[in-house]
Amino acid sequence: MGFATVLQARGAFFQLLLIYLIICTVPLGLGTYLLVAPRRGGNFLNDAFAIFPQVGPDAHLKKLFYRLLGIGMVLASAFYIHQIWLDIASPVLHFLRSK
Repeated sequence: MGFATVLQARGAFFQLLLIYLIICTVPLGLGTYLLVAPRRGGNFLNDAFAIFPQVGPDAHLKKLFYRLLGIGMVLASAFYIHQIWLDIASPVLHFLRSK
């Protein structure tokens, strides 16, 4: 509750930064987790959403699928970070330096 109050007191800019931080870090964290531990990460996704297959100890193709999914999530997060830098942070820094 206190964290939300602090963010509301700081204004819309910090709220926007928080949203972008969430958009960048969630796929990066989950993708890294899928890369490092595909069996555990796959079973986590199965328990959470029940649309992904259960991963057994000898399921090499499922582990490959989850590793590829993790690579995709890390790349998507890197793309988001790159676009946020190009579209938001770089123009703001250019504006602040020009004053």
